[in-house]
Amino acid sequence: MEKTIVSISQEARYFYDRAMDAETRNNPQKVLEYFDRAIAMDSGYAMALNEKGNFLDLMGRLDEALACYDTALELEPEDAEIWFNKGLTLKKIGREKDAVSCINRGIELAIG
Repeated sequence: MEKTIVSISQEARYFYDRAMDAETRNNPQKVLEYFDRAIAMDSGYAMALNEKGNFLDLMGRLDEALACYDTALELEPEDAEIWFNKGLTLKKIGREKDAVSCINRGIELAIG
């Protein structure tokens, strides 16, 4: 499957970078606000959805994290990192079989 190249606007990238910077300062509201702004500007910004999912996972908001990963995977179904992250979150909620399946999919994609 050929990977689609998605062009991300400078504005969306700016808010993504701000979210990543805010994360290091332990400011959860700003992190989510910046991720949401980046995603609103470019709805195809799968990496922003993935990182928002990671942050929500860290906050214990696992169902919301899974929703982010699912949306990101609709955009980038061949992204190993997103599959792996989704698997780790599924494991946290006790969905072992689904978790192993996602993690294995991530590994398959990563090694080709």
